[in-house]
Amino acid sequence: MAGFCKALLSLVMALLAVTADAQRSVPFASEGKQLMVTPTIMTAILFGAIWLVLFLVGFCCLFVAVRLIRYFVACVVGICCRVLFLWKHKK
Repeated sequence: MAGFCKALLSLVMALLAVTADAQRSVPFASEGKQLMVTPTIMTAILFGAIWLVLFLVGFCCLFVAVRLIRYFVACVVGICCRVLFLWKHKK
């Protein structure tokens, strides 16, 4: 819990620093020039971001499903072994 609080505090401090930096009165020399991002490059960036999100969602879902199947199989095997053990050793 302490690690989460430190991370949250760090995030808030970083956001405050960015906000304070955005309120400067003297512009940089590079401001006011034309951006180097064309519509084609922006489309590629957005398309790549969408694919990255879809990949990460699929990756997480896949390994959660594999883990659940693994636990289910271990549970079924454990139950079967107990039943067989009790059936062999009944009086």
